[in-house]
Amino acid sequence: MKYEIKTQLSVEIENAPGKIAELSDILALHDVSLSAISMQEGPTCGRFRFTACDPVAAKRSLEKSGFTVETDEVLAIRTKDSKGRLAILTKALSQAGINIDYMYASVDEEGAGSRMILKVSNIHLAAHVIDEIKIAA
Repeated sequence: MKYEIKTQLSVEIENAPGKIAELSDILALHDVSLSAISMQEGPTCGRFRFTACDPVAAKRSLEKSGFTVETDEVLAIRTKDSKGRLAILTKALSQAGINIDYMYASVDEEGAGSRMILKVSNIHLAAHVIDEIKIAA
């Protein structure tokens, strides 16, 4: 497994048509590319979480447009998709006493590469645990 510690940005947006498009337009106008996206729904507001090629520019552009932006460090893990890899990872983190606050992931197709974003209770210990896991990338 290969990983990076990345900055994730999080923005609360109104749960209404066009709000994600508005946020996306702002980022596009400032040449910010997104590398991972998660959207959580709520009755009136949702939480748009993402990692970007330039998190500083992303935060600055959204704040200039009136959005409140929170940042967190997250683990961006790349691994080959295969049965049991998630179990190996989550078990190792659990045994180290690390809580997974949330995660989101995608797989292009079965057996291809996957990318997971994890928000954990102790990112540096989690990075050490991942270094110790003996499975191929």
